[in-house]
Amino acid sequence: MFTVAQSAFTDTAHIDFRSNWEVDGSGRLSCTGGNAGQAARLSLAGALTPGRAHFILADHQPTAGSLRMRFASPGITISRQLSALYMDCEFVPAGDVEYAATRLDLQPTTDYAGTVDNVRAYDLSTVDPNLVACDVIIVGGDSNSANATSERFGDEIDMSARETPFDPRIWYMPCLRLSGTFPTTDSVRHTPQPCIEPVATVEARRMSPVHAVAGELVGWSAARGRPLLVMALGDPGSGLMGTEDWRSSSTVEPEGARMWNELLAMKAAVEALGPNHEIVGAVWSMGANDRFSAPSVDAYDNAHLAPYQTFFAEVRALIGDVPQVLWNIGDHVVRHSQSIETPGLGEYMQDWLARFDKDSGHPNAIPYVTVVHPQDGNQYTTDDDPHYNAHGMQQNGRDAGQALLSLLA
Repeated sequence: MFTVAQSAFTDTAHIDFRSNWEVDGSGRLSCTGGNAGQAARLSLAGALTPGRAHFILADHQPTAGSLRMRFASPGITISRQLSALYMDCEFVPAGDVEYAATRLDLQPTTDYAGTVDNVRAYDLSTVDPNLVACDVIIVGGDSNSANATSERFGDEIDMSARETPFDPRIWYMPCLRLSGTFPTTDSVRHTPQPCIEPVATVEARRMSPVHAVAGELVGWSAARGRPLLVMALGDPGSGLMGTEDWRSSSTVEPEGARMWNELLAMKAAVEALGPNHEIVGAVWSMGANDRFSAPSVDAYDNAHLAPYQTFFAEVRALIGDVPQVLWNIGDHVVRHSQSIETPGLGEYMQDWLARFDKDSGHPNAIPYVTVVHPQDGNQYTTDDDPHYNAHGMQQNGRDAGQALLSLLA
């Protein structure tokens, strides 16, 4: 809704600075405090159409106070107090766009100090899953498919750590199994929202691989004339053994079948949106929580094969013969298992999971399933930590997305 020059403030003819804002020497819109609390008013090319979802995104660097980004005149849209580096966007659902607003206001508190750059605003009506049929992918499994355990936005990493650009054609549906809401990302359980990290699979502001997976597939979906919607279904500590979260038949309390039931519930929520959405593929992270001190690779067959085969068969029965990708555990986990002389906790599990690849040549191979070996060197902390840093989560996402794309092409 702004030109590139308007977003970058090389063109400022659309801005009413209100004696409180200026474009500073670095080209950023800066609050001077000379007229405390007054909004910078950015005129839009045309008035909003009420009843359409919109999204605002900016490079926001506050040092004190907070800022609201909202559409205004006439009326104003609901907005949040954005007071931290990780608060750089505002989703305005269709039901909250009640007026034909003609501008975007950057409304500071009286104590606000900070700068803004690259302000973008999007009318999402042509890509809204509530209105438009989407391709749908599942990204699910344990914590390495979610935003639970990687680097933390706002202190360990800043927003520049996002390696996948925002694309309004990518949306996701948050899981939020425990709380149902996560105000930090303006997320509501099973309610679609534009996809940008941190994707709120769980109640945390850490990096997930979800946006990176989707970034590899959005062009394929666009060529089919469809946006892309991700079912974000990762849950920390989950697996098929142990806690049995993903076993459909489990009656183990309290965790048995809870994530399988979540899959069913989210699928129903997608279908209830109205348009004819189509699940085209799935990406899973399974295995890290199912490791044990196996004496050999084949020992995993005896202990784990039936539940794993049942899982993939039941997923296929639920969503059809669509491609599926399985992330393997990382090489750093293997190194750790070797260092403590327990190969069953690393190399045996890694080798066993690789057998499920459709091209493995092993009897365990499953049609339509590709196993992706994560790139090394991206562990979050030390080798005994099975998780990944922000770059690693996104690299895993890209690798899985490319693998899924190759199966769809």
